[in-house]
Amino acid sequence: MITTIIIITTIIPNEIIYEKERFLNMFSISFVVSCEKWELRFSMRKARDYREFMQYTADNFSDKLVMLILEKLELLRKDPLKYAREKLGEDKYNNTMFSIEVTRDIRILYSVNSKNCIVFIWEIGSHKKVYGHDP
Repeated sequence: MITTIIIITTIIPNEIIYEKERFLNMFSISFVVSCEKWELRFSMRKARDYREFMQYTADNFSDKLVMLILEKLELLRKDPLKYAREKLGEDKYNNTMFSIEVTRDIRILYSVNSKNCIVFIWEIGSHKKVYGHDP
């Protein structure tokens, strides 16, 4: 029995790598996203842009926590999938949602739009608040 595997890889203009594999007359297509830098967008109820987000964090968290939050945002800007704590379903745009741990109790809830290299920040706070268990 002879098995033939052919992999064709090309780069599409929006930097998505297209891979087509032929294996025993069966084809599979997968997309691998290669974003150099991800854009952060704030979709929180109390913060819709970076300025509002900074004001919200300054009002609600200590200076030390604000610095830790900013460090985590920088990690998300570099590679949001690498630092994801867990997969949490989908947001209203059908993007996969994740959380990243800031401290033992503080989380950032976010979703990833791989096609456009966008990270949506949905919530930040205690894990009970972020996951919707806080009254």
